[in-house]
Amino acid sequence: MRVLVHRINQFLSGLAGWLMVVMMSLLVTDVVFRSFGRPLLLMAELSVFVMMIVIYLGFSRCEEQREHVRLEFVVNALPARHKPKVLFLANLLAVTVIALLFYAVTRSAWSTFQTGSAIAGAVDIPIWPTQFIMVIGMGVFLLQSIVNLFTPTAEQTEADRVPDFE
Repeated sequence: MRVLVHRINQFLSGLAGWLMVVMMSLLVTDVVFRSFGRPLLLMAELSVFVMMIVIYLGFSRCEEQREHVRLEFVVNALPARHKPKVLFLANLLAVTVIALLFYAVTRSAWSTFQTGSAIAGAVDIPIWPTQFIMVIGMGVFLLQSIVNLFTPTAEQTEADRVPDFE
């Protein structure tokens, strides 16, 4: 399971990198054409959609590397023998929150699909394709957080090796 999720993370992070290039190109094109007094329609809106996709596709890789923001001062203050339990509980709480977010994003995507929600303008842009890509990103994020729940960190394995003299 860990290898499969790792490969999915590699693919999604590579895709997110290329989408960053697309987003940058959209924004640069928009700025250049605006400077000549000829703004192009939908460039800003499309770049926002691409940015949202990049963010959601990057969540799981960030979780795989354990690079999300964490408050470690409580864990660092604990004796070594208690750290693995606290880290497991923190990861369990993270899985629970991510599962709730996955549920919310999925419901939102389904709702926008059913209602046909779109950004109104000269051309209506449907929202649901972007939201379904966000669902994919959140799903892989949830899988990665479950994998991390059962994969010990260096802190957890170190606590097993070092005797606690406190």
